[in-house]
Amino acid sequence: MIDKRVAMVLDRLRGFERPKLRLEQYETPGELVQALLSVAEAEVGLEGARVLDLGAGTGKIGIGAVLAGARRATLVDVDEEALEVARENAERAGVLDRVELVCCDVREFEGGEFDVTVMNPPFGVQRRGADRPFVRVGLEHSPVVVSLHRAGTEDFWRARARELGAECEVVGRARFPIPAMYKHHRSRVKHVEAVVLVFRRREG
Repeated sequence: MIDKRVAMVLDRLRGFERPKLRLEQYETPGELVQALLSVAEAEVGLEGARVLDLGAGTGKIGIGAVLAGARRATLVDVDEEALEVARENAERAGVLDRVELVCCDVREFEGGEFDVTVMNPPFGVQRRGADRPFVRVGLEHSPVVVSLHRAGTEDFWRARARELGAECEVVGRARFPIPAMYKHHRSRVKHVEAVVLVFRRREG
């Protein structure tokens, strides 16, 4: 289990200044980042690991991974403004020297091999299937992907994993809090049911 103090540090970092609905930009709470990283720790061990975070936003997952012992975290996002916040957050957390920031569409990422991908991709509410390239690219660059997805998509992801030469396991469930960030939001906080999935690339 990742130390809960990591979650406390992450919750003090900056969030999105001007979140973009089309990119489904929402903050991942520190407690949920802690849960995702604990799964990654159990799967591959984070000490000295190379971690990839696709759709990194303001950087909490990658920064949390480094705070938990990862050697290096690569944060990929298409939004340059969000990555500037991630840079500031990494500096504030004292880990900027172990964080790489890459601004590109996830489908164009050409980094090398990583030990694990840990991410909270868009759920595909605004653009159907928006989360699909994230899993594919994650598996292209790491043998294990730990990812958060909308509940109810488990069967789809099991079938999709097989097509990608991987297996998919549901390892946890979570309620993802979405605060009133956009004009169409009516509730102060809405909770979306989510699942934590682990994708493991089949070798050979």
